[in-house]
Amino acid sequence: MNTAFRNTLALIASAIALLCAPALRAQVLTFNVDIVTAGLSANSANAPFDLDFQLNYGNAALASNTVALSNFSFTGGTALGSPVLSGSATGSLGSTVSLTASSAKPFNEFYQQFSSGTTDIKFTATVTEPGPDIGIPTEFSAAILDNSLGSPAQLFTTAPDTLSLVTLSLSSSNTIGNVKTYAAFASADGNTSLTGVFAAIPEPSTTAAILGGIVMMAACYARRFGKRQMV
Repeated sequence: MNTAFRNTLALIASAIALLCAPALRAQVLTFNVDIVTAGLSANSANAPFDLDFQLNYGNAALASNTVALSNFSFTGGTALGSPVLSGSATGSLGSTVSLTASSAKPFNEFYQQFSSGTTDIKFTATVTEPGPDIGIPTEFSAAILDNSLGSPAQLFTTAPDTLSLVTLSLSSSNTIGNVKTYAAFASADGNTSLTGVFAAIPEPSTTAAILGGIVMMAACYARRFGKRQMV
């Protein structure tokens, strides 16, 4: 094996090791969420409805955990009014939403109304987990609130907590398979109010794209070197 080709292989191996080393970089997972809300139109008596996000700190993280939410789309409707913010929550459904959980701010919540004619809500979530994982993980959740009891209350769902539509226990090894999605089946007063399919769709991985670029560069280099050897 010639020296140039060995150097190329060493470059690829070093790049892979650097990108995959959990101690040197935070784990970042980006995925899309599509919440079908058409069923809410049959229960307008419980309007207005709110889209709710929470990020609650666990003792697993030695640093803060962040969830950024963007690319909000409301089919047949729109976001309304101003958001209610607690803890570290910032932003609005008209732009972006950010939540950061830490030992200083363990409970963080954002919710904001959307019009009852909305049939579908889409958004992108980008989750950053510094790691390492020890103990109880930080939890991200998305839910829908209604006003059936005179104040915002989460719709009942098929989730273990009976409230969430989307959940993720943050980990330094998160994959799309760790994102859990559920259906809502009743409002807080027991009236059927929402059914639908809730799908999490992975975004292309930045790490995979970088690795692909490195491999392509190495292949081009090896091809050029081989042609020089033949001349």
